[in-house]
Amino acid sequence: MASSVSKESLEVSLEPAPLADEREWHGVKSVRNLSQIIPQITLERGSFANVTEEGLRKELEAPSTPSQPISTTEPNEPDQKNPAPIAGFSEIEEQLTKDRAEVVRLLSLAQNEAAVSLDFISLLISSVKPAAGTTSMSPHLRSHVPVGSLGADRVKATSFKEDYDVCLGWKIHAVSAAVERLKLAGERLAAVNLRERKYWLQVRDLAVSGEVLSKIRTADYRGLGVRYGFADAGSNYKEKGVATLRSSEDGKIVLKTEGDKRTKVLSVSVNRKISDEFRITGKHATKIEYDTSEFQNEIKQARDLLFEEELFFEVARETRLLVSQGIIFDFGDRVAVPVDSTCKICIEMVELNDNVDAMDVDALADDSLAEAINAALHLLLSKLHKKTLKQRRSIPLPLGSRMSSNTSKSDILEPLVHALAVDPIKDGIASLLSELIASAREGT
Repeated sequence: MASSVSKESLEVSLEPAPLADEREWHGVKSVRNLSQIIPQITLERGSFANVTEEGLRKELEAPSTPSQPISTTEPNEPDQKNPAPIAGFSEIEEQLTKDRAEVVRLLSLAQNEAAVSLDFISLLISSVKPAAGTTSMSPHLRSHVPVGSLGADRVKATSFKEDYDVCLGWKIHAVSAAVERLKLAGERLAAVNLRERKYWLQVRDLAVSGEVLSKIRTADYRGLGVRYGFADAGSNYKEKGVATLRSSEDGKIVLKTEGDKRTKVLSVSVNRKISDEFRITGKHATKIEYDTSEFQNEIKQARDLLFEEELFFEVARETRLLVSQGIIFDFGDRVAVPVDSTCKICIEMVELNDNVDAMDVDALADDSLAEAINAALHLLLSKLHKKTLKQRRSIPLPLGSRMSSNTSKSDILEPLVHALAVDPIKDGIASLLSELIASAREGT
């Protein structure tokens, strides 16, 4: 250690003593870098502020005496008995403390591992030589574990002989299971094939019969559908009449229409005043009789019921336009068309089953009139469809001459009212003429 460093500031140097020849010593070159050399110079020489060029030159020219190095201070400066504190010494001391603690920790860990290994070997030896094992055993292990409680033996590998019968049994079991699965899959595929064949044969028959088929894409169904409505025939009804053709478990086509299934038909009744009150003297409801076990008949029935519903919808719509002529809603769901003061026609929707049960009732006097009015209403709706379809197909007029469509015109009830008013008018005219002739004869 250099004399410029006091004993109170530093007692031990962590760096090795400088070699006689810094470049090579016994053929071994120094591998110290600048970060190692600068701290050593700081410990030996002090701060670089005290190093001068003149002092270094004098030290190089003077004979080498390591025990008494030449002072590098100026001649006029007094000797510093208590030099300034060495820069970076506190960091070196702190690092030295951390390294020492790490070394102590590793030594303690190695000692513990060695002690555990020694106890393990001693306990293992105590099963063969108790005296030798007990000698090197720790007191803690000797007091808690019985001597000779741990033993060791050589395990001989048993010879393995493959049993081909077991292998053959497992192979047969696997093949049998595969055969059963393939058999079940074949049966299921045959059933699906039969169901699909039956379904598509019915679809073919439906297409041959003239029904319009189309693809249906909804949230819960993707497949074929049939159009049974009258949208292509000129109908403006909100219900377009499209049903899906679903397949049942046995392959039969199941027809599913939009919304609830329709079960009502149009009924016309003739009411005449008898004893100051109106009584039914004739009644007729549309007859729809199909064997619904066949899906073709089910489509026809759905088409007819849709026509009945649209007919009553048009009648109810035109009723609001002809209120001035006395046509009103009677009891909320029945249209009353007055003919004269003693007769009125009532139009309503009745259940299909009720209509079948009413067929056994005795005939009334005006049943033929009610049936004729019912047929006339159906023909007038067909005429309205034809008129609408003709308007759709006609060439549109120029923009300047185009006239607004008259949606307030009545095409069903108004012709019916005019036709029913013919006989009362004829009777009134005949009565008036009879009275005029009688009065003329009396005057002559």
